[in-house]
Amino acid sequence: MHLLDETVRPEWIDYNGHLYDGYYAVIFAKAVDEFLIRVAITPAVRETTKHTLYTMETHVRFLWEVKLGTPVSVTCQLLELDAKRVRVFLSMHDKVRNIVVATSEQMLMSIDQSGEAHSAPWLPDTARILEGLLKEHALLAMPKDAGRSIAIRR
Repeated sequence: MHLLDETVRPEWIDYNGHLYDGYYAVIFAKAVDEFLIRVAITPAVRETTKHTLYTMETHVRFLWEVKLGTPVSVTCQLLELDAKRVRVFLSMHDKVRNIVVATSEQMLMSIDQSGEAHSAPWLPDTARILEGLLKEHALLAMPKDAGRSIAIRR
């Protein structure tokens, strides 16, 4: 599922002349903002229901350098879903070189902010959309790097 198109901005470039690692996370976070809208957690819904989504965990992999002015897009594949959480795999694509330059696997949680913030079941419309997307994405191959952990291989 396509979520976002972005172009690497001058203020995102580091001392090595490529996209600063923190800005990969910014681009992925902007994609998650789009994901919220796609699953019916719009600004209006957040305001009226006090339900939102929090990122509970993220794992970013930097696969290729990205330079100033590079057009990128972010896609999303749902991997797992339960009553309060969804695990997604985001891929950042360099639209010129037609390659995946970074990935971000994330655990996202439904949150009720009506009092002290706490996890809560998905809103019904969101649950329905997520279940449909999960069925659709179950037909896709599992990303080879999904579930990967950090380790020094010996």
